[in-house]
Amino acid sequence: MNAIDILKKDHQEVHQLFSEFMSADDKDFGRREDLFQQIDTALITHSDAEEQFFYPAIEKHAPDLVKEAMNEHQEVKQLLAEMLDIEVDDDEFDTHMNTLVEKIQGHVQEEEEPGGVLEIASQRLDQAELDEMGRRIEQLKRDSEEELAA
Repeated sequence: MNAIDILKKDHQEVHQLFSEFMSADDKDFGRREDLFQQIDTALITHSDAEEQFFYPAIEKHAPDLVKEAMNEHQEVKQLLAEMLDIEVDDDEFDTHMNTLVEKIQGHVQEEEEPGGVLEIASQRLDQAELDEMGRRIEQLKRDSEEELAA
């Protein structure tokens, strides 16, 4: 799978996790905690993949978009770090989760819209480069999963 397909698939998976979290019973502490851990892991791994492989490859084609995306990643990482210190049954956690969902939805929309970094990559990078980047992203994800399992 090429890098663009992987990143779009990640976007869909995170959207699905957000939906599951939002529809989970407020009193089902364990389920909400598990879903948040999945969201946290998915977002961190996705951000790492974009920052290590994708953004450097397109930075010369879209420097302002890459800079903005990197800033958004930092905001999301900060928010996730704050959320790790709050219990999932706390009202403050829900407030943070709503902010996280809004930030991620906006970020994904910017990346996927016409003129976004994914379209620019599909126009400016050749298929072999996108395929190789996809292999690297998949390896990063496997390594992250192994680290978490250890």
